[in-house]
Parts: sequence; structure tokens; C-alpha cells
Amino acid sequence: MNPDPRPFDENSLPPGATPPAATDPERIGPYRVVGRIGAGGMGAVYAGIDPAGSCAAVKVVHPQYAADPDFRARFAREVSLVASVSATCTAAYFGADTGAEAPWMATEYVPGDTLRVHVRKNGPLTGGMAVSLAAGLAEALVAIHAAGVVHRDLKPGNVILSPGGPKVLDFGIARATDGTALTRTGGLFGTPGWMAPEQYNGVPASDRSDVFAWACLVAFAATGRDPFAGGPVEVVVHRTRTEEPDLTGLPPELLPTVRRALSKDPADRPTAAEVLAEVTGAWSATRVDAPPASDPTRVVPAMLAAEWRGVTAGAPERIRRPRRALLVSAGAAGLVAALVATFLIVRPDGGEADPGGDPGEAAPESADASEPAGPAVARDPADGAAVITEAVALAEEAPEFEVSHFERSAETFEDNSNVLLRYTEDPEPVRQMVMNAGPAIYFTLHVGEGPDDVLARTDSNLVGVVEGDYYRPGPDDPATERNPGEWWERVLASVDEVLVEEAEITYLGVEPTPYEDYPQEMQDAYDVTGRSGHHYTGTAPAEVRGQDTEVTFDVWVDEEGNLQHFHSYGSTGEMEEDAEYERIAFVFGQPVEIPVPDESEIAAAPTY
Repeated sequence: MNPDPRPFDENSLPPGATPPAATDPERIGPYRVVGRIGAGGMGAVYAGIDPAGSCAAVKVVHPQYAADPDFRARFAREVSLVASVSATCTAAYFGADTGAEAPWMATEYVPGDTLRVHVRKNGPLTGGMAVSLAAGLAEALVAIHAAGVVHRDLKPGNVILSPGGPKVLDFGIARATDGTALTRTGGLFGTPGWMAPEQYNGVPASDRSDVFAWACLVAFAATGRDPFAGGPVEVVVHRTRTEEPDLTGLPPELLPTVRRALSKDPADRPTAAEVLAEVTGAWSATRVDAPPASDPTRVVPAMLAAEWRGVTAGAPERIRRPRRALLVSAGAAGLVAALVATFLIVRPDGGEADPGGDPGEAAPESADASEPAGPAVARDPADGAAVITEAVALAEEAPEFEVSHFERSAETFEDNSNVLLRYTEDPEPVRQMVMNAGPAIYFTLHVGEGPDDVLARTDSNLVGVVEGDYYRPGPDDPATERNPGEWWERVLASVDEVLVEEAEITYLGVEPTPYEDYPQEMQDAYDVTGRSGHHYTGTAPAEVRGQDTEVTFDVWVDEEGNLQHFHSYGSTGEMEEDAEYERIAFVFGQPVEIPVPDESEIAAAPTY
């Protein structure tokens, strides 16, 4: 479907985007930034409006990568790849500047839910919707393969159902068929349950592997079931290699093509062009007004116009612009013996403070009735104790957040694990803890408060990431010791340990947040460049590993009163002088979504 030519309201926030952060760019090339779509390890994606009023998704490379000539060359290849793919069901390419100080690329902005989310909300696609989805995905693959590219990660999360039709997104791990990798090399690429059998044997993905994934997507869309069901990763892999999925519920006109596309032998699968011809040909045969079946690319728009119904993307919202000088963010930390940690917190409310304060939140005890309204940092930024105390209180009341925690051994001062915490109250209270410990990634979900609402999952991280399945852990399961709520309470409690009467706190003014010192994993996960805050430094007595010592700490607080960054360092008889053993960064302003599996997706608990 061609991009909507109608001008976009430049004072509105595109559906699915979040308000721009205080330090987000005002303009990128010809585009005025009106919102943020997301951020990844290599760059951020913004919603931008061009002079004609059209909305685009503008991808910008992080500064640390823009300075790398090799990365610039890789980004230029990605731009060339995206520009070479043109189809109804892929996002249109608008333009790029790979030689800019901050290289960027603009593509069509596609609003809507992913296929996974849509099916979860509305149930399986039926009739003409399922058939037109099958045709649209095949048409996208035909264009991708014609450009000499294999997608390699076609799955429900990489398909957006827009009001005009499905769109295949994310060439992030695509590989040119000439062997030129656009991303990292080596390892297992793809997502178990959607990968073709040969990929588990180390055979590189081909265009026929994408066709296998196409069949899995069509089966999922029409039945609401993952084609090879759930369970431990090894079970899913075994089913993919040896068993046939249950296709009950698939429209009869799709069944023969989907079955051929699910063949275990790639040579027995049709090409994407053959799939497209079969699906559009069957539909055209039932329509007197259909374009000639000999030209499938003309049939797909006609199918979508006739069959695609009931998909909405939400209404645009008014843009809420934060003050431009400082990041809307927060951070807090404490002294954890023998650990170095980094946290990152995301609050999706955009951080725009109500000048009158939250009517449900009590004012800090230090605030006098005659003082002007607003956070402590606005009333008196030099009062470090009051500012930090209030910032901790704000963090305690955050309705949703993300925390990325990197841990280091005090003996070796090497990273040995990291933890991601998430919390949201909408639509129900859910806490998630993700611990990356070498060859395994452990997930723990707390949904509500009851013992039956705890779920666990383990992913393999040996060769790529191979996803496991959620299950309910028993009392002896190690997962019961990984409690996201307790971990979060420990984080907030620890910051109080430096807010003692003996602490000396000095205000240093507004300074850049030291993002360049953060662990690389955090820089890969979040855009933390160019941010500033009110900087406080101080000393406080503490007990570390049973020894009394004095620690030095630094804190950054944004102008809305939220903590941004904290780190502390000191020495004991077992630690070198000025050895850092706590580093925490919190960033607010992004929405938090925690997928909760349906009952049918929860597997039996493993035995230990």
C-alpha cells in the first residue's frame, strides 16, 4: 500500500510513538522530530514530519557508532538494501544521508499492532483477512528476495498490521545472498518456532527458509496457535525437524500451499514468487473484477482493498514537549558489598511535571508552604539532601519502569552478569526480572501477588538466543529466588544509606551525565548520549563487607526531580583504593510492555 499522501497534523503525536525526550534532536535532515518510536543498540528511531506534512520513521545512528568508518559503511549497505526493496507490504523508503554527522535513513511510518499482539487482542484472522495476509507477506518476500536478500527472522513480532494491510519490517539481521552480512557474523540467527529445520543444522538461511517462516506465520494468523506449539526449546526444535503442525482452521484455499512451504527439505518448498502466484491466483479465480492473475503484484493491492477490514491504529495524540535542556530521567543507588552495578529505569509518562504537583502525592517534609510549587530541584537545586530524598520518593511511586542492572565482581572487577527489571501497572500489575548469566538467560514474571502467578523461563545463550517456554516453578526451583520485587526494593533502600546525617553533599551545577562510562551492554540497549542533569557529589560513612569505610558518591538529577545516575566508590582492606563498586543509571520516558503468556502457552515445570 502506498504511504498516505495526506498531510499529518504537525502538532499531533503519531499513533504508537511516545513524546520526544528533552535531549532528542529537534530536526533530522528535512524532518522535524515529533516523537520517539524506539531505540536499539545501534541507533534510535524517531517520528518525523517533512515540509509537506508527511510522517516518516527516521532511524539515526548513535554518535559512538557514527564515528566508526566500518559501521558507517555497514549502515550505508543497510540503506542500499532497504532502498532496493519496494513492495505494497514493506515500508517504503523515503531517503537517507549516510554522510551526515549523525547518519540517518527515513522510511514510511507504519502504525498498528504486531501480528502477535493483534491475534492476542482479537483472535485469529479468518476468511479474506487470512488470505490477504498470506498474499501480502508473500509479496513482501518476493521483493526482498528479488533484491538479493534473505530476511532470516520472519516472525509475528516483525509483521505490523496497519489499517492498509500487513507490513514486513526489520531487516536488522538480513543478509545479502552474496554473503555480505549487514550485522554481526556467526551464531544462530532467527527465532525458534519460526526457523526452518535446516537452520538448526547449521545450514545458512536461504530464500526457502523465509518461505518456511511464511507458512508458520500464516498458520499462526489463521489458527491463533504457534505452529510448533510451546514447551522447552529442545522440544520446539525437535517438533520443527520431525513433526507436522496442526493446521486445523486454515482456510482451504491456503492449505496446499502452506503444506508445501512447510516441507522439511528446502528443495521441496515453493519459491516466494510461486507462493504469491498460487494465493493470488486462487483469489482472482473467484472475482470477476480482479486484475489479471498473471500479474500478482497488481492483485495484492486489489485483495487488500476488498478483504482487509477492521484494523485500526489508534488516534494521534497531542504532542507534549518537555523542556529541552535536560533529560526526563531518574536514578538511585546503594552500596551492595562486592558488587558494581548499572541500572536503567524507564518511566513512560514522559516526565512532564505538573507545576502544581501530583494531588495524590504528599509534599516533602522539607518543603515550606510559602515555597513555590514544583520539585525540590526547582525550588533550591543546591539543597542536595532534599533533592535526592525527593527523587527517591518519586522512584518509589513510579507506575512503571525498566531497570537494566550490570553487576561486577569486587575481586576481579569484571562484568559477570546483568539483570533487567520491568514493572507496569497497566493493564495489571506485572513485574519481570531477566538475568543474563553467561550461557543462560533467566526470566521471572510476577503477575499479581498469588503463588500461582509466578512464571519462569530459561533461554539458551550459547549460540545466538534460543527461547524457552514459561512454566510455573515449584518451591525448590531456583527461579523462586529471583524475585523482581525484592530486587527493586533493595535498589531503592540502598540509596538511603548515603543520605545519612554525616553525609557531605556538594552541588556542582548542571553537567553531562557520564554515559560514556556505562557498560557497553547498557549503551547497546538505550540511547543515553548527550544527556545532562544537576550533579551532586559527596561522601558518607558505610559498611562494606563487614568493614567500616567512607564512600564517595556522585548523583545526577534531572530538572523534574528524577534521579538519573548514581555511582559510588571507596576502599576497604580487600579493595583497591577508590575501587568503584556501585554504578546505577535510570532513564525515564519510555512505555513499558510486558507480554504475559496465555494459559495455553505455559508449559509443564521441569524436574530438578
